[in-house]
Amino acid sequence: MGNVQASSNLPPMPPNMTPIPPPTTPQKLPPESRIENPGSVEELHKKCKELFPMTFEGIRLVINKGLSNHFFVSHSLLIGATSQTSNYKFGSTFVGTNQVGPGDFSPLLIGDIDPRGNISTNVNVQPWDNVKIKLNTQFQEFKTNGVQTTAEYKADRYTATLCLVNPDLFNYTGIYISQYLYALNNKTSVGAEIIHQRSPQIPNGHITVFNVLGRYIYDDATTISTTLSLTGLQCCYHFKASEQLQFGVDLEGSLLQRDINATFAYQAQIPKSDINIKGSIDRKWNVSTTLEKRLHPMPFTFALSTMFSPAKHQLRMGVGFLVG
Repeated sequence: MGNVQASSNLPPMPPNMTPIPPPTTPQKLPPESRIENPGSVEELHKKCKELFPMTFEGIRLVINKGLSNHFFVSHSLLIGATSQTSNYKFGSTFVGTNQVGPGDFSPLLIGDIDPRGNISTNVNVQPWDNVKIKLNTQFQEFKTNGVQTTAEYKADRYTATLCLVNPDLFNYTGIYISQYLYALNNKTSVGAEIIHQRSPQIPNGHITVFNVLGRYIYDDATTISTTLSLTGLQCCYHFKASEQLQFGVDLEGSLLQRDINATFAYQAQIPKSDINIKGSIDRKWNVSTTLEKRLHPMPFTFALSTMFSPAKHQLRMGVGFLVG
């Protein structure tokens, strides 16, 4: 009892002293407040560019066939007004088993060939989580026509890219591109791009272009992206009005050519009818439109394409079928 009574008669705490709070564990930021990777410079104007229609002329037939879960082949036939516009291509695609992102697998091998001996190949390999390597080659009449190698590194807040186009290490010619895109936050990204080209046809044998890049996302529905240099600019505006309707404006200006062009594009989807419409019109009143209709329950897609150029007095139309 004496011990209990003595402990209850402890002296009071002085008024100037405050109790020390217990130690707290550091709190982690919620996922929505973390800054995400801004993507690559190649995807800077992607949302706006995807709205532009891919037009064609004549009768087009595309057949896609899956031989397995990882290997696919395709046949593409285009019958144009002349023999120069007619073409046939056989393509093959191999999709690897390593899934590195939503709808992104590694390795990815794509190639096609036509009867004239024109071959194009695309190889995408991701040996590590943050590193992606791309190799694109083109052969014309079984002779090398173009080679492009791209190495991309993605960190938490930035993406750095190095691209070599037709490099010739012996004659030191080709195009060398370095790109960097940094995320200030989840809405604003800034970056830079340096393009160095060396060729005997260029005065002084070489030329270097420096571009400043930027992108701003507002309310997840509006995206503004810009590429600015001393010789010109490109500004893209993308607005997603709803899940079925999107708009885009592409503004390009060149100080060397002293010309500026603006193109308005849209995409409209009608879910109940499985209809997808894309259209564009530019400053010179060139109008392009494509319409795709999914023919359920058959695995067919019907496509219409129109191109109208008032300056050239040309109207080109196309009809296509996609099987698979």
